[in-house]
Amino acid sequence: MKDKQAVALEVLTQTGEPGSVGEFLGESELTKGATELRFDCTLRGYKNWYWSVVFTQIDKRKEATISEVNLLAGENALLAPAWVPWAERLSEFKRQLKESGKAKTDAEADQIVRDLTSAFGDHGQADETQSDTDQSSVKPPAKTRVRQRRIKRAEDDQSDDPTEGSE
Repeated sequence: MKDKQAVALEVLTQTGEPGSVGEFLGESELTKGATELRFDCTLRGYKNWYWSVVFTQIDKRKEATISEVNLLAGENALLAPAWVPWAERLSEFKRQLKESGKAKTDAEADQIVRDLTSAFGDHGQADETQSDTDQSSVKPPAKTRVRQRRIKRAEDDQSDDPTEGSE
């Protein structure tokens, strides 16, 4: 039986990108029968992240099996910022425009935003959408009808059994 560290390293090299597994960081028992082995992650952009391989061994007489392989963020890992809805980011941007003196009113801030977004290929789509909502001319899609085929029988009392009547 191979030791857990060698098995974990073998699984990580097969699972991850070549060269993404660094030095062995440690081993800890999560619960009775579950052990976690940690390896440094050497992927670019994943500073302070680590690979975690969890072994489960319910019965000491049997070999431990791998139950999880994860890439986890360490204590000082670089994480993505929390998601902020577009409307909140836009209102914050407009507030900053007014505070910096680039816009005096909400209308001026709106115009600056329109000018900036049109520079990125908006192509007037916002104007069309705005006119539709102002005039309340948006119509729901036309309903489609599903046709059903009906099988007509030559005789109303015809049986479904093809063997019936053939004597």
